[in-house]
Amino acid sequence: MGGVENQLLMVLRNYNREKFKPFVCSLSDKGEIGKEIESLGIKVFTLNKLGHTFNRAIIRDICKIIKNNEIKIVRTHQYHANFYGRIAAKISKVPCIVASIHNVYTRDKKFHRRFINRLLAKITDKIIAVSEEVKKDILKYDKIPEDKIKVIYNGIDPDIFSNNFDKDTIKKSLGIDLKAPVIGTVGRLTMQKGQIYLLEAIAKIKGRFPYIKVLIVGDGPLMEEFKKYVKSTGISENVIFTGSRRDVPALLSIMDIFVFPSLWEGLPNALIESMAAGKAIIASDLKPIREILNSEGECILVQPKNSMAIAESIELLLKDKNLRDNIGRNVQNKAFSCFNIKTTVKIYGELFEKILRSKGWNI
Repeated sequence: MGGVENQLLMVLRNYNREKFKPFVCSLSDKGEIGKEIESLGIKVFTLNKLGHTFNRAIIRDICKIIKNNEIKIVRTHQYHANFYGRIAAKISKVPCIVASIHNVYTRDKKFHRRFINRLLAKITDKIIAVSEEVKKDILKYDKIPEDKIKVIYNGIDPDIFSNNFDKDTIKKSLGIDLKAPVIGTVGRLTMQKGQIYLLEAIAKIKGRFPYIKVLIVGDGPLMEEFKKYVKSTGISENVIFTGSRRDVPALLSIMDIFVFPSLWEGLPNALIESMAAGKAIIASDLKPIREILNSEGECILVQPKNSMAIAESIELLLKDKNLRDNIGRNVQNKAFSCFNIKTTVKIYGELFEKILRSKGWNI
C-alpha cells in the first residue's frame, strides 16, 4: 500500500463514469486499497499468483477478465503488471494499451528487464512517465522512441487538504503534547525512503529540542530495525511509529516540518501531499524533486544520506516560524495549481479517447 496504489485510488474516484467503467485487477491480494476501491462500486479482481518466476496462468486469467467484461482500455502500473497486463491485452486484441512507469530506474537497469520493456513497447500505444526524469531513464535504458512516451504528473485532491482538522484532538490521540514541535515523514519503511537519516538527525538535535516528536508514517520491512535504532540511541520517547495509516492528510496537519529523505524517486506522492498540506519541507536533492520544487522559497534541499544537513535544516526551521510559514504557503499554492487530480484524470481521459478514435472506436 504505497504511492502508486493511493494514486490509482484517487484516479478511480475522479474518472468520468459516464464515459468510463473501470475495473481493477491485482496480481497479488486485495489489501486495504482494494477494499476502498470496491467501496466506490468498482469491481476488484485478485489473482494472488504473483511470484518470482514466470506464471502463464496470470496471462490466462487476465485474458479471461478482459473477455468477460469487454475491456477496451488496459492501463498497467509497475514492472510485473506492465509485463503480464500488456501481453494479455495484446492477445485479447485490446485497442488501447497504456503502461505507467512510476520510478527512476534501479532494478529496471537489468538487461532482461530492459529487453522486455523494449519488446513490449512495440505493442503499447503510450508509455506514461510520471516525471521528466523517469522519461529520461526510459529513453536511456529502454531505447524506446520518444514519441511513444508521455509525461503525466500525479495529482492530489485539494478538497482533502482544505479541511480544517482538529489538530489538538489528533495530537492527543497520539500522545503528543500540544506544544511539542512535530517533525514527520510518510512512506514505506525501506532503504529507498531513507527514514534512517531522519532518525539520525533527531538523535543529533535531541539535546537542544528534548520535547521534539517525530512521526514515522508507514510500514515496511525495516520497521523492527528502526525501532532497535531509536532504542539504542535514546530517542524512543521522541519517535512515534504510526504504521500504515489511511488518514495521512490529518497526520500531515499536525506536522511543523515534513522531511523527505529518499535516495531515489520518480514523482513522490507523499511529497506532493505534504505540499498540499502547506508544510515546510526538507527534501533530498534529487532531480525529480527539483522538477517539482524548483523555485527559491519552496523547500530546503539536502544531499541524500546527509543526516547532519537534515539536523541543521530542522533546527533552522524550528527557530524561524516565518520561514516555515512562507515555505508552506508557496508549496501549497503550487500543489493546488500544478498537481490537481482532476487535471491528471482529464489528461488520461483525453489520451484514451485519442488512442481509441485513431483505431476507429467512438466513445
